[in-house]
Amino acid sequence: MGLFKKLDVWSINDELDKIIDYYYAGIEKGSQYWDYYSDQINEMSIIASDLWNELMGLKEKIGRNLPYKEIKFCEEDESNQTGIAWFNSAACMLSDTDMVTLLENENIYKSNTYREKQIRIKALERLTKKQQMYLYTEVIGFITRFLELQNAFETITAIIRELEYHQSFVITKDGVVAPDEAYL
Repeated sequence: MGLFKKLDVWSINDELDKIIDYYYAGIEKGSQYWDYYSDQINEMSIIASDLWNELMGLKEKIGRNLPYKEIKFCEEDESNQTGIAWFNSAACMLSDTDMVTLLENENIYKSNTYREKQIRIKALERLTKKQQMYLYTEVIGFITRFLELQNAFETITAIIRELEYHQSFVITKDGVVAPDEAYL
C-alpha cells in the first residue's frame, strides 16, 4: 500500500475485480490458515461484486445528472464518458489521490499534474451547488465504502501471510498440527 491511492474509476474497477476473484485464485489457498478466513474472504468478494454493480450504475447516474464532459480516448470504452469524467474529477479533490495514475488512465501524459488538477477544480466550481453536493455525496460516499472494503481485504490477506510465515501450531478436530518448518 502506497502513500497515494488509485481512486479513478478504472483503478477502483481493477481492485474490485481482484477482490471478487481472490476467493478462487488466492495464493493463500494452500495455507493451513485458509479455512479460518475463507468465509470472510468470500463475504468480501460478495460485497465487492455489489460495489462493482453500484459503480457501474453510479457512472450512468452521474452521466445523466451532470453536464456533458468528454474524455479524449473514451470512445473505445463502452461506458458513459460523462460519468467517468465527473467521478474522476471529484476523486481528484481528495488529497491522497494518485493524480499521475488517474491522468495516465485517461491517456493524459503531462508533467504538470498540479495544473490539470486546477483545471478539474475549475470545472467543478462551474457546477451549481445542487450538482456539486450530488456529485460529492455520491462519489465520496462510494470511495469511502470502497476504501473500507479494500483495507479489510488487505488486513485479512496480510494476517494469512503473516501466520503462514511464522508457521504456528494449529488446533484442529484431530488434535494439534505441528508446522512443516519453524523459524527460530
